[in-house]
Amino acid sequence: MSTSFSSFVRSAFAIAIISLFMTFDATAQQVREVSFDEAVQIALDRNVSILRAKNNLDLQELTIKSEKMDFLPNFNLSSGGNRNFGFQFDQTSGKLVNASTDGFSMSASSSVSLFSGFANVASLEAAKSTLESQEYSFERTRQTVVFNVVSNYLNVILAEENIGIRQKDVESQTKLYEQIEEFVRVGTRAISDLYNQQATLANSEAQLLTAESNFQVSKTRLIQVLHLDPLTDYRFVAPDASDLSLNVRNYSPQDLLLAAFERRADLRAQEFSIDAAEQNIRSAKAGNLPSLSLSGSSGSSYTSARPSDFSTQMGDNRSERISLSLNIPIFNRFNTKRNVEASKVQYANARLDLENLQQNVAIEVRQAYLDYQTAVKRLEVTEKSMKAADQALQVEQERYNVGASTLVELTQSNSRYVDAASQRAQALFQFHFQSRVIDYYQGTLDPAQPLFN
Repeated sequence: MSTSFSSFVRSAFAIAIISLFMTFDATAQQVREVSFDEAVQIALDRNVSILRAKNNLDLQELTIKSEKMDFLPNFNLSSGGNRNFGFQFDQTSGKLVNASTDGFSMSASSSVSLFSGFANVASLEAAKSTLESQEYSFERTRQTVVFNVVSNYLNVILAEENIGIRQKDVESQTKLYEQIEEFVRVGTRAISDLYNQQATLANSEAQLLTAESNFQVSKTRLIQVLHLDPLTDYRFVAPDASDLSLNVRNYSPQDLLLAAFERRADLRAQEFSIDAAEQNIRSAKAGNLPSLSLSGSSGSSYTSARPSDFSTQMGDNRSERISLSLNIPIFNRFNTKRNVEASKVQYANARLDLENLQQNVAIEVRQAYLDYQTAVKRLEVTEKSMKAADQALQVEQERYNVGASTLVELTQSNSRYVDAASQRAQALFQFHFQSRVIDYYQGTLDPAQPLFN
């Protein structure tokens, strides 16, 4: 009985394991195609930096509402009840009596600041400038996320393109191996050529495995950037390299720099941060000025110690108060002076941050322009190189077929062609990427713009 039960448990466990692997395999076979436009939209919807920036915008809008409400009067209601025990003065008999009495009171009060040294005005303006700064920062964050998607998407495309090149190389080396094998069989080539070709084929297969590994790494990084489900397999769609248009743009470095200074959202954000810091100085200086406030209150009370009823007492005990308060600061232990100096330091640091950012923008634009020029030159060079390598390989193949060339020369010619093809594919995709790099550093990167123009 025990043996049968153990067999049943083992069988059930085996079935469960097999079912688990079958489920995982079925999930792994479901490939989801993701285009570049879809990848951008996914990143814009899920990226944590964008979501945080959006939350900061919502919070700052609440801060502005709060600052506006500071101009309005406040209003408070209060009430309370009590019971007193012990000796109390009885107004009827004129004696102290041991008794308990009940009491009730209620009041309403309101106050409004008439003048606060313009601190409330400065605080409101600082909050508005901070909101403007965060809105520009939010725009730049979106551009940065799109740029990261472009970069990682391009890496996946390049890695997949390299796999295709390596696969063609393996196919070519395999055909050459079969050809040499036939030559050896009929005695027109030495057996050493066959062994050398085996080593060359094995090396090509190893490079193909490396290319496939690099592709998986690049795809995993893109999946991470997009916050996609890592258990799902994805195929990121890309056009064929030969179908890409090559519209070379003529850029002026000076125009690029002027456009960047005018359009970069992070520069605008820093400028509004400076405005907010300047308003904070004004708010801190308000501590040296007098303040004026108006307040008023109304209330009434009831006690059971008196013979009159509740409504009568509430009417008889009613009282109102209105007051005008002027506060003149004389000495506050230099707290205001410290706040003013601290605000000035923050203002100076904000201006330094702007100068540093402007310097970085100039360097980024300059480097992007030089990289674009290099990408254009690489297009010309790689096209010539690939044509020459293709022609050289065809000639070398014909010479080897008739016995006028060695296997070493043919292998070297094939390696040069594979390298030229790889360089050409990279140059094509890199050219389009550098165009988007210029858009990013210029501050004009549009999430709706396609990757390949």
